[in-house]
Amino acid sequence: MLSAAGITGGYGDLRVLWGVDAAVRAGKITVVLGRNGAGKTSLLCAIAGLLPNVGQGKVELDGQDISGARAHRRIRAGLALVQENKRVFHARSVEENLLLGGYLLPGRGLRSPARREALEQAYQRFPLLKERRRVPAGSLSGGQQQMLAIGQALMPGPKLLMLDEPSAGLAPAIVNEVLAMVSALRDEGLSILLVEQRIEHALEIADDVAVMENGRIVAAGPKSEFDDGAVIREVYLGRSDERLTIGNV
Repeated sequence: MLSAAGITGGYGDLRVLWGVDAAVRAGKITVVLGRNGAGKTSLLCAIAGLLPNVGQGKVELDGQDISGARAHRRIRAGLALVQENKRVFHARSVEENLLLGGYLLPGRGLRSPARREALEQAYQRFPLLKERRRVPAGSLSGGQQQMLAIGQALMPGPKLLMLDEPSAGLAPAIVNEVLAMVSALRDEGLSILLVEQRIEHALEIADDVAVMENGRIVAAGPKSEFDDGAVIREVYLGRSDERLTIGNV
């Protein structure tokens, strides 16, 4: 579903990505692991068209080259990104947040037939949001806001959902609920690229794994190749810049 090859880029004169390759199979979850500052968020931003300075590289979504497309064009092509820290419109109601997430859907007005249909689908996925549809988003708990952020991103009907640290700032019990939600979306057939710091939780739902270090992918492959944890321990405990010998690196 997603193929990113040779992605370089950064912020101003600071380069943070060095020829990164990444892929997500259709209907599968690829988990990107790595220490803070490894370049995980920058990779998602580069794929989404939000990284300020992208040098080389190619991004294909479902066979379509979107490398030169602006962010809103990538959304139209079927890409969705949920950024870290539950970015919702706090003063707006839950339902208004969802309708705003469908702003690229056809039709005039926030309550066009296409948006109403997408809204009903969101409520089927997340019944709690329907129960609280009229309350301000800022009054929701952290886990509920994360649910809303995901529901908002799903409104246009994406082919690929990218999630940046969906468990950040959540209580352990809520983390399980959020990642179970992500797993359920995969079971519906959605392709997912997940950046997550909670390694054990992420590996429980992963189909494929990519490990980043210093702006590079140092190991990648199916989850079964990471079951013993040796590669991940080496990265998190401070391995050198040499590439690790596992999977498709």
